Amino acid sequence: MNVRSTAETDTASLSEDLSQLEMSLTVLWNSARRWLSKRSSVNGLSDLDVFLMHMLAYRNAALRASDLAFALAIDDMHLVSYSLKKLTKLGLITSAKAGKEVVYRATKAAVEDRNGFLEDRSRYVEPAIEDLIASGLDVRALTKALRTLSGVYEQAARPAAFQKA
Repeated sequence: MNVRSTAETDTASLSEDLSQLEMSLTVLWNSARRWLSKRSSVNGLSDLDVFLMHMLAYRNAALRASDLAFALAIDDMHLVSYSLKKLTKLGLITSAKAGKEVVYRATKAAVEDRNGFLEDRSRYVEPAIEDLIASGLDVRALTKALRTLSGVYEQAARPAAFQKA
């Protein structure tokens, strides 16, 4: 007879629940990336290009590449730099020297793309979210929980990477 203790069952259940959560987060991430890259009015942009362009339009401020990478939890600055150069070349953002730093700003075209995104989001995404809210979803609590989970996974990545070195 295979009898598990309550603690073993709880641990196995938590492990299974975390596996399901990680799978769900991965599917959500891929779906959000697809949504962003497919709905942009500018052809050929990657999801990262759209994220950066929209971040600059949303913040409406001059930001450094490192600020953008930090805000989106991106470690690979090469990817961010490449994307910013691409967006600058397309005239969607501008770059300027601010001391020793280069800062980026959204152009009118980027703001228009983000406004189109907001219109599409209100048309296609918000009705479904409103239904979920009516069913009891607390979007602010979910957002807070996802930010907390991001911190948990960021913290866990450090010792895991150190152990592998």
